[in-house]
Amino acid sequence: MKILMIFTGGTIGSTQKGKYIYKDKSKPYTLLEMYKDKYGLNFDYDVIEPYYELSENNTGLNLGKLARCVKDNLNKDYSGIIVTHGTDTLQYTASDLSYALGSDTIPVCLVSSNYTLTDHRANGVENLQGAVKFIERKSGKGVWVSYKNRNENLKIHRGTRLLHNNAFSDNFESAFNMEYGEFDQDFNFIKNPDYVEKADEIPPLSLENIGEFSKEIMWINPYVGMCYPEINDEVKYVIHNSFHSGTINTVSHSAKSFFREAKKRNIKVYLTGTTEGAVYESTKKFEDFNITCLNNITPVSAYIKLWLTLNSNKDPKDTMEKSLSGDII
Repeated sequence: MKILMIFTGGTIGSTQKGKYIYKDKSKPYTLLEMYKDKYGLNFDYDVIEPYYELSENNTGLNLGKLARCVKDNLNKDYSGIIVTHGTDTLQYTASDLSYALGSDTIPVCLVSSNYTLTDHRANGVENLQGAVKFIERKSGKGVWVSYKNRNENLKIHRGTRLLHNNAFSDNFESAFNMEYGEFDQDFNFIKNPDYVEKADEIPPLSLENIGEFSKEIMWINPYVGMCYPEINDEVKYVIHNSFHSGTINTVSHSAKSFFREAKKRNIKVYLTGTTEGAVYESTKKFEDFNITCLNNITPVSAYIKLWLTLNSNKDPKDTMEKSLSGDII
């Protein structure tokens, strides 16, 4: 078995000096040495470093570089590809690669670490083992994330299904707890019997010439006492997160003014965090406010999907509510 290792930085590729954590290009090789010491090295590998950065500093330029790097190597003699990455923006890159590649490729697994590798709390080596075993056993195609939360078995997540981390937590969860499966302590893979996904309904999206920023998209998070921002002339779409019940404040003067202005400018508003079923009366205003609910897709994936849709010169009406890489649950 031969694996392509793509190193991009992040905590898994960093060293702590005093109270600061710094990028350290020797650390990816430390990861491989630590893996060899713990599990043995029973596979061949090549190494590529398209960029090296702390993941909180990623932009569309890094997303494009990584996607091109992966695509250029998909049809070479590899059983799978492993991308090491920071935890802060792991969801974004996992979604990005998922939409760029689709579901019918060799397995591409993202691996990260909650602490620097020499910290006894670090899960990076175990996460790498999960990715290696997943590839070795041909357990699935497309893009995945291998990650072990504290006091849990190591889980394999579909790349489009990761939620934002809770504050102060380095744990990762899939939407609706719909992870693909998990490895037990002996690294036997147990597929989640409740896991389902639709076949791809649209082709992969393009990252060619993607810009540094998503200037056409305004992304909003609701909060109590919210004062909506002004809409500048570059904005063409709004992604609006909701409270956990799929609601937002629809009675405030600020909200009414914002949605009237968006409608006047013919700006499409997508609401995330919603699902089918009974809804609260506040949602009656959604039609008046020209809001489209994107049911059963994570906010991160909705944002990345819209960005790549626009970058591909496609109409969001043709992509946003159609499944790609298992994103719509």
